[in-house]
Amino acid sequence: SGQFIVSASEDMTLRLWTIDGKLLKTFRGHTNRVYDASFSPDGQMIASAGFDNTIRLWQLDGTLVQTFIGHSDYVYSVTFSPDGQLIA
Repeated sequence: SGQFIVSASEDMTLRLWTIDGKLLKTFRGHTNRVYDASFSPDGQMIASAGFDNTIRLWQLDGTLVQTFIGHSDYVYSVTFSPDGQLIA
């Protein structure tokens, strides 16, 4: 929607910001640095990729919806399919 920015950090968090720089929410749950984050096409969810070998799916209010486990090493990138039905 262009209303928010999400940042990924070595401090194991994601942060949701307004486009003018106001911090709205800090997302905690990863157990190692967070390398990437991506908004769903409808802007209602965030997927994050971490050095804890997981992908996590979040609501914008910071609620952790799902943790995807199965990688045997770091996850460097995450994105949604154009229809928002898949995460890669």
